[in-house]
Amino acid sequence: MEKLIGRLIQKDRIALSKLITMVENDSPKSLDIMKAIYPLTGKAYVLGVTGPPGAGKSTLVDKLIRNFRSEDYSVGVLCVDPSSIFSGGAFLGDRVRMEWAYKDDGVYLRSLATRGALGGLAPRLSEIIKLMDAYGEEIIIVETVGVGQMEADIIRYADTKIVVSVPGLGDQMQALKAGILEIADVLVVNKADLPGARDVVDDLQMMLYLKKESDWTPEIVLTEALNDRGISDLYEAIHRHRTFLCQSGLKEQQIYLQREHACYGAIEEGLKNHLHKSFLEVDEVKAILKRVREENLNPYHAADEILQLLFTNTH
Repeated sequence: MEKLIGRLIQKDRIALSKLITMVENDSPKSLDIMKAIYPLTGKAYVLGVTGPPGAGKSTLVDKLIRNFRSEDYSVGVLCVDPSSIFSGGAFLGDRVRMEWAYKDDGVYLRSLATRGALGGLAPRLSEIIKLMDAYGEEIIIVETVGVGQMEADIIRYADTKIVVSVPGLGDQMQALKAGILEIADVLVVNKADLPGARDVVDDLQMMLYLKKESDWTPEIVLTEALNDRGISDLYEAIHRHRTFLCQSGLKEQQIYLQREHACYGAIEEGLKNHLHKSFLEVDEVKAILKRVREENLNPYHAADEILQLLFTNTH
């Protein structure tokens, strides 16, 4: 592990890939890896790109990568794909679309499987972002699975959240209301050459008008990603939001919350590991679970008994 971390610091992308795989697969060394690399983190700027399926998120991300690379930023890209029901792996569709990126040493592209996680993200996303940060990526773009109204977990990890919509989704406000609209820092209406694009913009403006006041009002950007139109406007909107975060002090607040979330996440993971590896080996717990299976013991009564045993054993 120490050798891999040393190679990571030396910008060895094979070492980065191996460390990500270890963390993603819940290696017993994951916690030690994160403790070792954490002092190297805190420099990257994280973009989250989310929105409903078919909105053109991958094409937008592809264009954004090219813009960042034109200004010589190093870019890491995490494409979250639905898991295979057979292998648990990611579909890798986004990597097919961004094939050119493999020829650019300044771009690191990785597909992640949701593995059943909700919120449009992968289970170890926070740790993987930190690994890419420690590696030295200046910009990290996270593209989520196509998400619904409340699947907005990207807010925990991204500095700037981009919510993408397109004309023709039916009830636009049903698609965008609640959590998904609340998180937006930049709103993108992609495929703006299609009929109804202006109606989507009008709907979004109305929603923003009704939204409670805040220090930042999300910008609405019209794009045609396939035709490379509006991408420079989106790129500039991202930079304006980044400048706002830094000048307002909100960037520091985000860092504080992300640190706290990382601590809670590590505690939660440790407790789950303790439960599965240690506590379920306790004879009393085995006996209770056997009664659930074979004697039709009320599973909620059983859970209460097991929790009481857990708290008794930890005091």
